[in-house]
Amino acid sequence: MVLIFYVFALLCAFLVLGNLAVRLLGRKKAQLAVNIIAMGLIGIVLGYTGVAYGNFTEFHLVSINPYGLFFSVLFTASMLLVNILAFEYSHNYGDFSVLASFVLLGMFTVSLSNSLISIFIGLELASIPTVFVILLSKKSLEASAKFFIMSSIAIAMLSLAIVLVYGGSNSLSITQHGKNGIMMFASVLFIIALGFETSIFPFNVLVPDVYQGSDAYVTGMLGGVNKKLGFAALIQVLILVFVGYGSAFLVVAALSVLTMFYGNIVALKQTNLKRMLAYSSISQAGYILIGIATRSQLGITGSLFQIFAHAFIFIGLLGIVAWLEKNNRSNIDDLIGLNGENKFAAFAMTLLMLSLVGLPLTTGFVGKFLLFLSAVNSGLLVLAILGIINSVISVYYYARPILAAYTGKQNERKLEMELGLQVVLIACIFATLFFGAYPNALVNIISHASAYLFVAI
Repeated sequence: MVLIFYVFALLCAFLVLGNLAVRLLGRKKAQLAVNIIAMGLIGIVLGYTGVAYGNFTEFHLVSINPYGLFFSVLFTASMLLVNILAFEYSHNYGDFSVLASFVLLGMFTVSLSNSLISIFIGLELASIPTVFVILLSKKSLEASAKFFIMSSIAIAMLSLAIVLVYGGSNSLSITQHGKNGIMMFASVLFIIALGFETSIFPFNVLVPDVYQGSDAYVTGMLGGVNKKLGFAALIQVLILVFVGYGSAFLVVAALSVLTMFYGNIVALKQTNLKRMLAYSSISQAGYILIGIATRSQLGITGSLFQIFAHAFIFIGLLGIVAWLEKNNRSNIDDLIGLNGENKFAAFAMTLLMLSLVGLPLTTGFVGKFLLFLSAVNSGLLVLAILGIINSVISVYYYARPILAAYTGKQNERKLEMELGLQVVLIACIFATLFFGAYPNALVNIISHASAYLFVAI
């Protein structure tokens, strides 16, 4: 067990140092190769660790367990796809790659954390480089400043919450502590702090501006990877530390409803494609909260499945947006004639958006089915009904870009798609369709991850 941990640590060091070394040489293709090799090997080692060893703790700092391994593999795969998009569409891929490697280390620290301090350090390690990732584009100064403001508030709230947990229990471990008023207040602060990280209403006020103001591949990272990091922290803290606080989960249920309605209703009025997807991402956070509010293994399984589904869907859609922006097209009306210009792009966008609606035989359908089923089984029928209503509302704004893409226009010209984007879209479509049509294998893995949380209580 110690050996496999050292192998993982060495691969992480290779990822960071390899990126730094190749960046100094200025070899863009070599840097992408370093990322593919390092992240591929990290994914293999993490997968092998989950199969061969299950769960164990090293140095009282890192907890190797099914839950953490699920998120670590998801972060690795998602960040690799974002790297490929950045390779195609970034003017500063070398700098992006170095910064993204530190972001990934922060994500590993959070997902494999064994204490609240580890979560704090991991979130900082991921957030600070992300500020500079956004800044790589000169036009994204405002977006970077707004992201910095949100991150600063989140970290301040999180710091206070951790101090209160230590004051109320004399411990910083991610385990249940005695119930008292201080701990109750700490649970609310955790929800607020991580609400900024996960785009939960009303803590998402700056999220659409950040997403719209960033380069599309960066937005793919923010919504497809960084946002999932916030949920990785939120779920394990609420279940492992505060599962006995029913009032905290009532707050989560209320925030779920507000987040779904806010995201979906405001998305109806958007004309900018990236901004519409930002509000769509906010509504998805509301769906994910349904599973957390149930405090059940099935609910957490549904939340984790929806997190997996949305990561690949969002990255794929933002890859298409990056390609469109390269051709000076950013609004929904600019999609008119897309099918005639590039049929694969129109098909990919349509499929991924329909998966967000909940099209059968896609991961979006399976995730929502598990979430609504868990709500019904937990006696939260109203929450399930409101979730279904929001899914119906979302049909209206997803239909607009789809209809535009299949509306013909005069003087259509063929638009070529970069190889990197094709690879990313094929991977996202495969994940969406394969695990939507044959979800059992993934559901079993995720059920094992969620079961760990409840066994550890």
